[in-house]
Amino acid sequence: MKTACVLTLLLFLVSCKSQDSGEKNAIQTEVDRFQTMSWALPRGSSFMSGSIPDQVINSPRIAWSFDAAAPISGDAGVYGTEVYFGSDNGVFFAVNIETGEELWRFETGDVVESEPAITSELVLFGANDGQFYALDRLTGAERWRRQFDDKVAAGANLVQGPIDRELWVLIAGNDGVLRCLKASDGADIWSYQTDNIINGSPAMLDEKRIIFGGCDAFLHIVNLENGESIEQYETNAYIPCSVAVYDGIGYSGNYANEVLAFDPGDRGQLWTYSDRQFPFFSSPAVNETHVFIGSRDKRLHAIDREMGVSAWTYQTSGRVDSSPLAFSDAVVVGSTDGWLYAVSQEDGIELWKIELGSPLIASPVFANGRLIIGSQGGTLFSLESGETKI
Repeated sequence: MKTACVLTLLLFLVSCKSQDSGEKNAIQTEVDRFQTMSWALPRGSSFMSGSIPDQVINSPRIAWSFDAAAPISGDAGVYGTEVYFGSDNGVFFAVNIETGEELWRFETGDVVESEPAITSELVLFGANDGQFYALDRLTGAERWRRQFDDKVAAGANLVQGPIDRELWVLIAGNDGVLRCLKASDGADIWSYQTDNIINGSPAMLDEKRIIFGGCDAFLHIVNLENGESIEQYETNAYIPCSVAVYDGIGYSGNYANEVLAFDPGDRGQLWTYSDRQFPFFSSPAVNETHVFIGSRDKRLHAIDREMGVSAWTYQTSGRVDSSPLAFSDAVVVGSTDGWLYAVSQEDGIELWKIELGSPLIASPVFANGRLIIGSQGGTLFSLESGETKI
């Protein structure tokens, strides 16, 4: 009897250990399957492509929500265990990505709709009073600031300087100027003047060239080293969004109800997509096969990247000014109808949707298994998968 009890106890202990190991392995597998661990630049990278290699989360549920007490019109950023975002009452926040607990806040003088650019030491963003801030990432203390002539609504890009190898900041504003500053102290490196407002973030075509559009209706190609114009290409209407770059090609919507594919150099404009008489305010998301963009016709459009023809459209009940986020298998986008949608990249079939209670103008971002988006109701939402994909 004693031997039998010992054997039973040993079997029980082995079973418990195996079950515990299995649970740990399952948790580790869930963590390991996410490749995107931060969102340190607008649209996820210096190319503003808005696409990532991860699979979309399943059966989303709200992990936590944070009340900012004012509408959230800009996208969030993620670095390490912190989420950073601004609000329409001029407050910029840092919260914990796991719990949503506030870590610090910084009060500016005006609306903050600019997406943050983040380094290991700094968080950089603009406000609608023309101020551009560099804050200590961990404490929120001001490191430096610059005052410009008009509001800074677009997020900054960060690049390594080709001359001094220091970190440079590329920032565009409503004064029509693209500026290049030193990240360390905000000192000027060069500036490039256009004839009208620049609403979008500047994107990198490659390590030497910058591309962006503006309300002057031109696509501008600028030399990173010295800020001199390489090429200007006139389109049919002003460009209210960021240009997305994939494989050296720029993709952009405009107010003439068009989406353009542009190859700087000899080939020029590759194709023009137009569907109905509604403008595209959303920035595109681009991957190897498709260009995804929201429209004020209340639909998400998927365009064949090579041919420039419609692959499918998905109907919402509100304007889609929110910029889509392309996963490896799905596209996620918000709408002013207050719903966040995930649809299949292959055919546009709805995979899931979740109601967040108020219009969504900001765009979803993704890091460490969390979808994060702010609403016009003043709430920042963190969504996680409700089930593990086998």
